[in-house]
Amino acid sequence: MDEFRLRDIERADLPVIWNWRNSEYIRKHMYNDQWIPWEDHIAWFEKEQQNPSSYAKLFIHKDRPLGVVRFTNVDLEHGTCEWGFYIGEQNAPKGAGTIMGLLALNFIFDKLGMRKVCAEVLDFNVMSHRYHKKLGFVQEGRFTAQMKRGDRLVDIIPMALFDEVWEERRKIIRRKVDGDQNR
Repeated sequence: MDEFRLRDIERADLPVIWNWRNSEYIRKHMYNDQWIPWEDHIAWFEKEQQNPSSYAKLFIHKDRPLGVVRFTNVDLEHGTCEWGFYIGEQNAPKGAGTIMGLLALNFIFDKLGMRKVCAEVLDFNVMSHRYHKKLGFVQEGRFTAQMKRGDRLVDIIPMALFDEVWEERRKIIRRKVDGDQNR
């Protein structure tokens, strides 16, 4: 696990992130599934740099970027935020997604003192729903026919993870990750 880390996104990272974000593999699971022009990507980064309620991190294995984690609408007063993420490298090491979640959630709960992390999962993204449950998130309802995707209406599944649940869940995940890496 020591070979994995998160760090702030830098301008030099933008080409690889842009390629990931525009790949069909990633786009199809995002709210915005349209191609993002380079100029819009740069504008997003510059706006992100100025936003005190947002944290954008690059997930790295050794020196190789694997994915992105973002925390948005970070509300220090109420201890809440939203998160989004993706593994951009399709040939990432097995278990990398779990490690990314572990590092990211440790960051937001331990360093920023959040008490609740919120997520929204598109109903057809079964892998993301399963991933959130694995990390300890619970479903908080359902936004029926919330958005259009082509000629189809998509439900959004709101999920949340609370700090006290994470305290216990991270121990289980850490033991599993450590066990997998010792094989």
